[in-house]
Amino acid sequence: MAEFELDRLDLQILSALQEDNQVSAQALAEKVPLSPSAILRRIRNYRASGVITADVSVLEPNLTGERISVLFLVQLERHAPPAISGFRNMLNGAPQIQVCLEISGVYDIAAIGAFRSMEEFNTFADSNIAGDPAVRRYEASFVKRRVKMSTSIPL
Repeated sequence: MAEFELDRLDLQILSALQEDNQVSAQALAEKVPLSPSAILRRIRNYRASGVITADVSVLEPNLTGERISVLFLVQLERHAPPAISGFRNMLNGAPQIQVCLEISGVYDIAAIGAFRSMEEFNTFADSNIAGDPAVRRYEASFVKRRVKMSTSIPL
């Protein structure tokens, strides 16, 4: 991302876009003291400069049936870059993995995944996590209830 100076109006626009990126410039102009065309120019600049990195649709998690959500905590055996990057790349490429974080503390990786069934989870965990020589140990916790889920950054 290029260096980008955000003013008070930028923060208002970006906050609104985090809640609904389909909001019209006209509706934003009712909240932010700028014309719709000035707002659209700013939004184009956010995208061009990398301030906005993606525009996505957030789907109902159970849209195609119940899912099992799992939080993985992984402790790596070795911290050599090839071992870490191979494991990280596997998680990054797995469609079931929604979030993957390198963390500090006892564990090295935290990941959240969504699986269609316990069988799919077991197959994934056995072959991709427990079966990876870079993994010393892992724990999996199953989500009982989603209390909050957001990608918004407080501005």
